[in-house]
Amino acid sequence: MSDAWLQLVDQGAAVLLQIAVLAALLFLKNLKTRLETYYTTHTSAQERQMLAQFGREAFAYAETVYRDYDGPAKMNEAIKYLLDTGAKYGMQDLPLTEVRAVIESAWLDDKRKTSSAS
Repeated sequence: MSDAWLQLVDQGAAVLLQIAVLAALLFLKNLKTRLETYYTTHTSAQERQMLAQFGREAFAYAETVYRDYDGPAKMNEAIKYLLDTGAKYGMQDLPLTEVRAVIESAWLDDKRKTSSAS
């Protein structure tokens, strides 16, 4: 009888250990998903802030250095500046639409400040 009892306890312990390992794996998978989501969201927000800052810098650079150029030429120079600056800070393969949008946004902000100051 004690042999059967010992075998039953051994099997029960093995089942409990398997359940504990399975629960730990599920917990770690859930934790990994949550951390990846947090990291992606946090990184994206930081990149958007940096991109907006670079857009303001690119606009100011193009307006100051290329003041004799026309609008499209200034935009091209601002885009070049922003792409170069972004590459220095690890922002590779930026979509041109986003680059243009942040520069246009900086232009609109400057236009609003200029018209409200007048």
